[in-house]
Amino acid sequence: KACPPTFFEMTPSRGLRSGAHRVLCLPGDGVGPELLRAAQRVLQATGVPIEYETLDYGNSLAQKVGRSITEEHFVAFERTRCILKGPITVPTSGVGSYVEIQSKRYTSANQALRKAFALYANVRPALYMPGSGSRFPGTDLVVIRENTEGAYSGQEYWENDDSVVAIKRITRSASLRIARFAFEYAVTNKRRLVTAVHKANVHRQADGLFLECCRVVAKEHPSIRYSEQLADSLLTAMVLDPGAWDVLLCENLYGDLVSDLAAGLVGGLGLAPAGQFGDAAGGMALFEPCHGSAPDIAGKDLANPCSLLLSAAMMLDFLGEPKAAGWVRSSVASVVNEGRCTTPDLGGTAGTQAMTEAVADEVERLRVIGSGEPLSRL
Repeated sequence: KACPPTFFEMTPSRGLRSGAHRVLCLPGDGVGPELLRAAQRVLQATGVPIEYETLDYGNSLAQKVGRSITEEHFVAFERTRCILKGPITVPTSGVGSYVEIQSKRYTSANQALRKAFALYANVRPALYMPGSGSRFPGTDLVVIRENTEGAYSGQEYWENDDSVVAIKRITRSASLRIARFAFEYAVTNKRRLVTAVHKANVHRQADGLFLECCRVVAKEHPSIRYSEQLADSLLTAMVLDPGAWDVLLCENLYGDLVSDLAAGLVGGLGLAPAGQFGDAAGGMALFEPCHGSAPDIAGKDLANPCSLLLSAAMMLDFLGEPKAAGWVRSSVASVVNEGRCTTPDLGGTAGTQAMTEAVADEVERLRVIGSGEPLSRL
């Protein structure tokens, strides 16, 4: 196949429930609904039994009811324990700019889900695919981003009429938790190196605490090499030598920036999957594309479906369906490499639906012959 068997694999946390998996689908805004339909089409091709529950979500919902997320979403997530969602448009002001739910205030509907359900580990792999147009063959890294605190805590206040204070909160418990996730991920997926990303030369106490926790956990995992890198110099180093990096362990803000650069190294956000994981009993997780809602191309059959398709493959791993996940990854890689049925951002002329059908056809072919490597890194 076009890509070697070096994709991303999460340790399955659950098996079938009453004969079928239950997944909460949140279409979101912009291109979200059409991408979610694409993901459902490809998941259908795997033959894995999935029952979907769908709720409106995001700015489109806020325009109707004044809120981008409601208690109904919380109840549904508690019931299904797994979300597959499209991107949303997060306004900077006006209707839906803040979310208040269950007596708590959040900066967005996305943050509400992350914080309310402690989805603390955001996993964003970046793997080179032949045919992607990337200038960095061989790139194979994973950004693991702490998802609940740091500079994205959402805690801001006006100090006076001319000054706003934004709080960056780093706690020992959250830092140890994400460090352990990163090292355990590295062990499980046979990675070689975990690098803690920081600015402790400036944020001496906050980032200093983060590093202290990373060092403690590193000593618990002697089989994995450990290093530390300043966040700003890392960006240059990633471009100069992407192959030097493996697992990048980041605080919230740094992880947001570093993961977008990592996606650029392998062809763009359209090829970058994401999964967010929590420690709740039985496992809870959310899967989404890395890109935004792209309202300018919504409904035009132009959106690249690969980010959400690869995120859906991560979801299959989470659901305990690694073989089906391998079919999806192999099929995406094959279609991208072949180049005959790809969207314009990948140099092709096909639309979203045509590319989706090409991937689904390949999934069905692999399913019939029982092939598909357990591709283990996307």
